[in-house]
Amino acid sequence: MRKGKFLRSIFVVLIIVVVCNIVGNSFYKRFDLTQDKRYTLSPASREILQNLNDSIRFSVYLHGDLPVAYSKMKREISDMLNEVQRIGGSHIEILFLDPLQKAKTDKEKQAIYQRLVENYGLMPTPISKENSEGKIEQQLIFPSMIVSTPQQFVPVNLLASATGATLEEQIHSALQQLEYQVVKSIKQLTSSERKTVAFITNHGEYPYQFVYDFTMSLRESYNVERITTQQLWDSLAKYTAVVLAQPLTEFSDSSKFILDQYCMRGGSILFASDNADFDATALQQAPAVDVLPRNLNVSDVLFNWGVRINPTILIDRQSAKIAFNVNPPTMTPRFEAAPWYYYPLLRPAKNAHAITTNIDVVKAEFASNVDTVEGNGFIRKTVLLESSSRARTIGLPNTIGFDILKIPPTDEFFNRYNLPVAVLLEGQFNSLYANRQAPFAVQKNAQLKQSLDDAKIIVIGDGSIMKNEIDATTGRPRPLYYYTYFAVDKRNYFGNKEFLLNAMDYLCGEHDLLTIRAREFKIRLLNKNRIHNEIAYWKMFNIVLPILLVVIAGVILYIVRTRKYVKKHVSKTNNSLS
Repeated sequence: MRKGKFLRSIFVVLIIVVVCNIVGNSFYKRFDLTQDKRYTLSPASREILQNLNDSIRFSVYLHGDLPVAYSKMKREISDMLNEVQRIGGSHIEILFLDPLQKAKTDKEKQAIYQRLVENYGLMPTPISKENSEGKIEQQLIFPSMIVSTPQQFVPVNLLASATGATLEEQIHSALQQLEYQVVKSIKQLTSSERKTVAFITNHGEYPYQFVYDFTMSLRESYNVERITTQQLWDSLAKYTAVVLAQPLTEFSDSSKFILDQYCMRGGSILFASDNADFDATALQQAPAVDVLPRNLNVSDVLFNWGVRINPTILIDRQSAKIAFNVNPPTMTPRFEAAPWYYYPLLRPAKNAHAITTNIDVVKAEFASNVDTVEGNGFIRKTVLLESSSRARTIGLPNTIGFDILKIPPTDEFFNRYNLPVAVLLEGQFNSLYANRQAPFAVQKNAQLKQSLDDAKIIVIGDGSIMKNEIDATTGRPRPLYYYTYFAVDKRNYFGNKEFLLNAMDYLCGEHDLLTIRAREFKIRLLNKNRIHNEIAYWKMFNIVLPILLVVIAGVILYIVRTRKYVKKHVSKTNNSLS
């Protein structure tokens, strides 16, 4: 009887397990119990995936025998892509590929590395690995993927702009941007019409090689051209946004009128220029230089928009470092890291905006602070970037140089705080030329538009935040994050490009990408100092606690069983006596 009941119980359990497996394989469902919903796609991502008409393949090259940190990264990528596939359905295909699976010799490995880098634009990461002989050898892995349709592909290098001091922090940063990278690549592949942005070039703005990295990053999502203001006037409706990157010469009345009317017709503008007229390379030849205010003849336009770029140079306690010779000229040079207060590290303003959410600090050079004024219209002004709480401005004209490093300034010297450097202007703008005659050069084709209800302009008091350096040996542009004095500064400035791309996405109306990029996941890494200090305690805890729990469970079980059988024995004794 008991044996039959036992077999029936086992049979019922097996049936339940089989049914659960069938249901589980037929209906995929995830429950995201994390506080920041890191495994749940944003509504903007879901909408894009649900409206897919093209087949998208994700070929992930982070595969094979990986170190622990990268294995965890691979698992997170797999979880994210599975969720993408769940929503995108049959339009999404996922492949995890080991690039070295078929390589048997070092020559074959090098050929595969070269093909992935040169043909597909993937960036390798070196790791140290123990071989079969117990020796440590260097190997390259690819924390990258290729997102493709049958016609084209987009490389996604997950660690390319990851920030953090440790590998764990960099991987966390990369995973935080994974959803953004996935959706951005899908939009690049499926967008039928790409918006066009333009760099204005006829006022001494940065040449192409100095904005190469920014330009190439923009080309991933937009068509990019370099034009004059006259060419802009000839095709006002063609360009969604224009960039003025550090203009050096005066604006003519015609140029100002064209920019004004471009804005009145719905165009967005990114204007970036300091107000200090000097050549910074002169400090390589002399310990001090004279600096004059720069006259661009655009004060009236900026004032009409609601801002003023002051004739100042911003200095900040929070700044990038340079290599500074601390020995007198007669002695052998001895270079040490010194804060170069003229290179402030701008931080996002406290009133969090989607443009500056989750970005790193932005390195500026000889920036000018920006004041907001009333402007002409109903204009909302949002400070995007500002100085630290220990800052100061130097009025121009003035002399600047290395004297500021010889006697380190005190905190009292930095008597200003939270000085705006980048400001977003949006709302209803009225034309500067509403009650004025158009300049003669454009009068023939001038049809004055006097106001616009929804315009967007960003004014930055420094153009160098979009300037990449040039390699002196090869003559090629360096990445925008690169800093000449990295050896002493120990930082890559990824915040510059993050801010600029976010700004352009906002100006071009790509708010869904901004929303996705602004998502923040809290990093929860182990406290290494606490581990080191408390390692003995936790070892003993992990050894003693299980034993103690077993002993306690045994004692409880013994007491329960003793009482149970004592009662039965007493009951039987009483029955026999009766």
